[in-house]
Amino acid sequence: MKKAIDFINPWIISAEPYSDRHMDIAWEHPEIIRMMSNENLCEPPESVIDAIVETARLGNLYPGSGPLLRKKLGESNGLTADHVVLGNGSTDVINFVIHTFVGPGDEVLIPVPTFPMYESRTKVAGGKVVQVPFTPEFYWDMDAILAAVTTKTKLIFICSPNNPTGNKITDSDLKKILDLGIPTFFDEAYYELADTVETKAGWLKDYPHMVINRTFSKAYGLAGFRIGYLLCDPQLATYFNRVRFPWNVSLIGIAAALAQLEDTSNQEFKHQTIIQGRKYIYQEMNAIPGIKAYPSEGNFVLIDAHILDKTSEEIRDAMTAKGIYIRPMGGHHMKKGFIRITVGSKTQNELFVRLFKEYIHEVLGK
Repeated sequence: MKKAIDFINPWIISAEPYSDRHMDIAWEHPEIIRMMSNENLCEPPESVIDAIVETARLGNLYPGSGPLLRKKLGESNGLTADHVVLGNGSTDVINFVIHTFVGPGDEVLIPVPTFPMYESRTKVAGGKVVQVPFTPEFYWDMDAILAAVTTKTKLIFICSPNNPTGNKITDSDLKKILDLGIPTFFDEAYYELADTVETKAGWLKDYPHMVINRTFSKAYGLAGFRIGYLLCDPQLATYFNRVRFPWNVSLIGIAAALAQLEDTSNQEFKHQTIIQGRKYIYQEMNAIPGIKAYPSEGNFVLIDAHILDKTSEEIRDAMTAKGIYIRPMGGHHMKKGFIRITVGSKTQNELFVRLFKEYIHEVLGK
């Protein structure tokens, strides 16, 4: 008799899942400062907590598709509720977009390094990942991207500002990709944190095959409530709604998002905390001989610490032992010694800088 695993689709067996083990470790050790997952380390405001408590009284009822939240999000981008599809975090959005366009054997073009979730969910769908490395300066290699497109290419991912490099693609280069006419997933997870805040939502009219990903996890600081959303052509939205699970966003999550949208003063506080924090970390790291930090328009800073001659994982482990959990970049297809640090509070940022300098001294003796 066959075992149950003998019936599993072969592409599932070969797929490597996106690991959330780092989250488990962080929860198991609350004494360690979490600066590894681009969470917004500012706590939710009282306005959000109050909305959650009130909504909890309705917990016996199913949520709908969040029509009020979709209306507000659409209008804030010059669109309608029909242009908005909610997700259980942007990871849910990534998943249902992939499953709408991609089947076994279809190709998905992913410039790397970038968010590994694109790759892992493509493989779960049976798709073939086509990686196109960034240039040595960490910019999209446009010639290589255009050359990698084939008749099997069903979806292209572009994250801007990009995780983990922190930079943005130019309008002219994005248009070159969109002019291919291939469905393009444009990830604006960090767009509110850019030096110049601008969205490509207005491009949907001319490029209806582009879909724009957003999240409440970064600038808004609601990662634990799992609220993401997609801006897209209304006709495409009808198909995404066939693929996504009904009631995929909880009443609590919707209430939290609506309250956070209204609390503009809290939004500004979080925004300034991140802007000032990343500038501080960037400057302090680049003042250390042999260490290179990259300019970022997200809530994180990418650091090249190869001078230590340690793997990214060894650096992570050393910093964890000192009380700060950072992210190694090996899983992002980056070279030895690259790490990413999430911007925290002023106190947390200063502690990271002090402890990292201490670690450098221990390794190099200077």
